[in-house]
Amino acid sequence: MNISHSKLSTAVSLALAVGTAGGALAQEEAGQNEDQLVEIIVTAPFQESEAETAMPVGVLAGEALREKIGNSLGDTLKDEIGLASASFGTGVGLPVIRGQSTNRVKVLQNGIGTTDVSTASPDHANAVNVALAERLEVIRGPSTLLYGSNAIGGVVNVIDNRIPETLPEDFGFVVQQSHNTVNSQDETLIRIDGAVGNVAYHLDAFRSRNDNVEISGHAIDEEAMEALEELFHERLEEEHHDDDHDEHDDHDEHDDHDEHAEEGVENTFGYIGNSDGESSGGNFGFSFIGDNGFFGVSVSEVDKNYGLPLGVHAHVHEHDHGEEEHEDEHEEHEDDHDEHGDEHGGEAVEFVRLDMEKSRYDFKGEYRFDGGFFESFSASVGVTDYVHHEIEFFEDGGRHVGTRYSSDGNEGRFTLTHAPVGNWTGVWGMQFSDTVFSAIGEEAFIPESDLNSIGLFAVERYSSGNWTGELGIHLEDSSVDPNGRCESSSNNTSLSGSVLYGLGNESNLLFGASRSQRAPAVEELYSNVSLDTCAPESDYENLVFHAGTNSLDIGNPLLEAETSNNLELGYRRYGGSFTGEFSAYYNQIDNFIYLDVSGEFEEQTLVRYLQRDARFSGIEGEVSFNVMEGEGSSLSLGVFGDRVNAEFDSGGYVPRIPASKVGAELRWFGSNWSINLRATQVNEQEDVAELELPTGGYTLVSLYADYHFDVGGDSSLQVFLRGENLLDEEIRNHVSLLKNYAPGPGRGVMAGFRLEY
Repeated sequence: MNISHSKLSTAVSLALAVGTAGGALAQEEAGQNEDQLVEIIVTAPFQESEAETAMPVGVLAGEALREKIGNSLGDTLKDEIGLASASFGTGVGLPVIRGQSTNRVKVLQNGIGTTDVSTASPDHANAVNVALAERLEVIRGPSTLLYGSNAIGGVVNVIDNRIPETLPEDFGFVVQQSHNTVNSQDETLIRIDGAVGNVAYHLDAFRSRNDNVEISGHAIDEEAMEALEELFHERLEEEHHDDDHDEHDDHDEHDDHDEHAEEGVENTFGYIGNSDGESSGGNFGFSFIGDNGFFGVSVSEVDKNYGLPLGVHAHVHEHDHGEEEHEDEHEEHEDDHDEHGDEHGGEAVEFVRLDMEKSRYDFKGEYRFDGGFFESFSASVGVTDYVHHEIEFFEDGGRHVGTRYSSDGNEGRFTLTHAPVGNWTGVWGMQFSDTVFSAIGEEAFIPESDLNSIGLFAVERYSSGNWTGELGIHLEDSSVDPNGRCESSSNNTSLSGSVLYGLGNESNLLFGASRSQRAPAVEELYSNVSLDTCAPESDYENLVFHAGTNSLDIGNPLLEAETSNNLELGYRRYGGSFTGEFSAYYNQIDNFIYLDVSGEFEEQTLVRYLQRDARFSGIEGEVSFNVMEGEGSSLSLGVFGDRVNAEFDSGGYVPRIPASKVGAELRWFGSNWSINLRATQVNEQEDVAELELPTGGYTLVSLYADYHFDVGGDSSLQVFLRGENLLDEEIRNHVSLLKNYAPGPGRGVMAGFRLEY
């Protein structure tokens, strides 16, 4: 770790002294953000404050959110307790909650799903824009069952004001501009809010463009790649001793394979090749606001183009006769692709870029009854048209759309809140999802499928004195239908309960338990499955290569639903000389679905979706102390840490589990300025799966400072400066499939301003 351990010795000692237990996502200091603890948790069924809800929740909002905005949802949340980012280069970052991600973490946009294809492959980004979000809410533990089977590991709700729910008092205008040195990124944000009579409106837009990301050394860890190659073939030799396997393991063949890989992939120094990108989008929404509620509509568009790190998609392009029809369908994205035609037969792909487009129409309303058993009714419906093209570029300058992914669907949620009955109040509801998923092209290893689910849920809350309890149930019927004959359906029942006990006026204890179920996803069921036999392809020649994982993925239509039994114990302190949260949890998952390496075919890795029982356990926490209260300024110290352990019951570790981390943070602020210095030690991850290598630790030091100017009237100007990875550490993220191809960004400084009227 060279200088990193000495740099962080004080922070680590402080963090260990208080323990690494349960976590508050955004613990802000009294004096600068006094309203933090009274903010309403929108994602909670009863919309209470963070201190009052009987759910493990966390909030990142306001200036705390703007301090940490990254290029992806996972990148924005990666430093929070219990969270990490499943990065795939710098263009993709999926949120990881307590070691779980993709199909086990539900990403919501204003309460309903995003309807993208981010869970189908690790190189697919979430189709949400974090830069314009007002707040991020994270739900963990037992209460996740309220949001369907894909929320078995957690929920991240991205909340903005695209459909206003109240009339703004005044017209509001915001413009923000920033520049980041680590990738020469320029980003512009604009937001307008206002009202005409009883109609409130919202308009926002953003544009971002960046060059290749700078790093401190080589992009590809060649030593790790060689060690991984040896580990892989040792595993094959142990498990397969037939003649065919021996031919594939011939030493000379592997020497040729390695030489080919080395010749075809450029190991860049000082930057990550093909890591440049751009994105843009906008939204317009309006609402009719009345005495008893509101009804609103919004229309939004998001476009994103990003590259995948060099070497990831180093497969051979083979042109087929069906390509012309595919190109005609999407000629607006590839006007100059056809000129190369069959010239690319057998030519290696130099690099790949993803071109994403998403259109979304949202409808949201609420009606508050004047009396009777029910207090209010609310409804949210989203209609999404999503498509992205994976464009392959060749050495001769030609390009070709290798695969087109699309997801068109509707998702909705309806809830009724009933009036108190004694000490009980409750929320009942229904949610649905109806989506058509398709993948067309060379990497279409998942068939076009109809994805449907409908769920009923209810949560009842009991309050009396110092006691608050919540009981919840969620019933869901889901199906995945690729052709009308191979349909997979599942009926899942999830139950939860939690108890909150108040310890005076400043702290409380939380205990929660749940049983949740998750139905298998389309890629887990039908990757490279023959729809004629409803079974995995028996002829490996027919398998379609999945370049996102550099493997031949084989699904299993006989997979059963996962069942998660979760226990959680937490403590919160939200007043007094220090504030903080701590949690410890244990999660037993029966029939845990994972990818297992099963062999090799023509120098390509064979992986299969299998099921084994697994257990996740961990502790997480953070605490903040007021060190100094002076005239016009205050100083606080925060310490934090987390650790998650994930093992199969039959032995061995679950792959790609985040390393533990500890750290400390100093915040010094006054009436119109703030300075935040943060240091985090990410430890070495040695608890690795069979075909994983340990990942070294690193130290992250960041600095954030801002100053607010009064520019007259109701206007204000904020200038800000943010430095990331100030020690210029080499960051290899253990959660990332590409840790050996693309490290995290090197030292970077972002500067900008925010004008509000």
